Amino acid sequence: MAFGRSWTADADVGRTSWSGGYSQFVEPTERSRSWLAPCAMSMVVVGMLGALAAISFVSSPPPAPQPATLSQLMEKHAASSPLPYKHAVPYVTPVKHQLLRGACWLFSTVGVLEASYRKQGAEKGYLGAHEYLKLSEQAYGAVMARVCKENPACETGDADETWMGNTTEGGEAEWLYYLQKTVATTAAVPYSVCPYTQPPTPDTECAGAAAAAEKSPLEFTIPHAATLYDLPAIKRALHATDRPLAMALALFGQTYHFPCTKATAPYLQCDPDAAPPACAPCPLAPNFAGVKCCVEQSRFGSNMRGEVTPNRPGEGLVASGGHAVVVVGYSDAYVSTANPHDRGALIIKNSWWDGVPPAGMSCHDTTAPCAAGRGSHTVDWFMGRVSDIDERDVCPNVHSPASWYRCADLKTCSAPATAMYAHAMRKVLRLECLAGASPYVHGVCNAGERFYLKSVTDWGGGLSKACLIRAAGGAELCLPPLWVEDLALLFAPVTEEAKENDPDLCGYYALPYATYELVTSTIGSTYATDLDIRWPDSAYARADRADRVDGKDYALLEANTVTQAQRRFSGPFPDLVDVLPPMK
Repeated sequence: MAFGRSWTADADVGRTSWSGGYSQFVEPTERSRSWLAPCAMSMVVVGMLGALAAISFVSSPPPAPQPATLSQLMEKHAASSPLPYKHAVPYVTPVKHQLLRGACWLFSTVGVLEASYRKQGAEKGYLGAHEYLKLSEQAYGAVMARVCKENPACETGDADETWMGNTTEGGEAEWLYYLQKTVATTAAVPYSVCPYTQPPTPDTECAGAAAAAEKSPLEFTIPHAATLYDLPAIKRALHATDRPLAMALALFGQTYHFPCTKATAPYLQCDPDAAPPACAPCPLAPNFAGVKCCVEQSRFGSNMRGEVTPNRPGEGLVASGGHAVVVVGYSDAYVSTANPHDRGALIIKNSWWDGVPPAGMSCHDTTAPCAAGRGSHTVDWFMGRVSDIDERDVCPNVHSPASWYRCADLKTCSAPATAMYAHAMRKVLRLECLAGASPYVHGVCNAGERFYLKSVTDWGGGLSKACLIRAAGGAELCLPPLWVEDLALLFAPVTEEAKENDPDLCGYYALPYATYELVTSTIGSTYATDLDIRWPDSAYARADRADRVDGKDYALLEANTVTQAQRRFSGPFPDLVDVLPPMK
């Protein structure tokens, strides 16, 4: 039975193969290479690395039985289990943020390491149901930078720079498999040894890593790795193994045209009479009738509703580097918020911050993801287990215009009943001006000025017109046509309503099936890799005394074992929770 195209490597026999109903020795193909820039810029697998898998020759005694490969698991699983319409793997650890470093591959790899350790620990009784071991991306990057400097196996994707040894900008999750004999005892380091850093601290520094690794009982093996290129194979692998997948994802943007007229010129800082390229031709659409000058700008291919997707369906994509994430599930029932015709999505664990760029973070590239607002959700929401209101209680996404309560006039907006309704819906009512925060629109309001959102109406061309009500006096402010999420860089919730997303549960995005297929067919370099990571009993602090290794620092593992927060809802309204046990 075929599940689509996949690439498999076996650490014990040094074999690489492609499976699609068959298996054979193959040469690397051009598809397995990439030009992507690191994270915003990275993540590629190169088929030629299969040749570097360790070769062993065994005479006697006969070798022990080997763990089943992914292909074997998928074949067996397909014969006995129909694929459900949705599935999320268990034991995924909370999201952590890469900030402005091109280090997404560290978070993707460590995310898979943490999940495998948690799953096996829980199944063996060494970890509680909600406990996990928090590992250090900083330490992993430092180890890989040192190893890659001496190993040509790391000279893989275009713009991967970790092989230079002085940076972790750009790398591959698959390196963990090919370099496991070198890094199996040093790659997994508890988080407290080396917390994640931002520049100007060098990203390859982890002063305590070597000493911690020497005393650490953490070590692993990866008997098999397989890379999957199409959706049926990815979905089947998730369900068959209950393991998350490391994904390489090509990123993209789309072009928008903003009308430059005498009325909009002060806000867009444009000249309606300017010559090209300052003035670009406007689209031949009714909403642009009579407009001779348009400002052409790109917007990133994600939105604050927790999707990586084109926000202008039908418009072309502009390649914008690459990214590494963790695939944790799928749902055939999910409907895209950007394009309701797109049904079904992969659920991915991301490493991006939520909301607007954090204080002190500067981003001058208006086409980059750091120049836009961001939003995310819980796995439960993508799986259809909680209501929208329940979800906003956990992941309120307060900077997203979709989370702002609308009211008709100052009298209504300032009424106590309106505040009650907004709270009940877990939406933001009061906004204040963020003067100077937007790289796109200027001079809209004065910093700190208070507003209410009145309306957002479609204007055409992927743009919307928003009108707000001034809290002082009730005058109406209507903005020029904008992409609706540009509002997040113009207005923000007042401090009293600025609730953050729960870091233990939020941080997940949907990658619609249609987007995955569009990206793979137009840009390429998008696929998922299964790493079959195995941890011995000796790697757990709560293992039987006989299984633990003398002289190793198990206290450090205990100190970095964290309990993940949980939320419970019994219905569609967060304030209504059962006080009685469920009826039998």
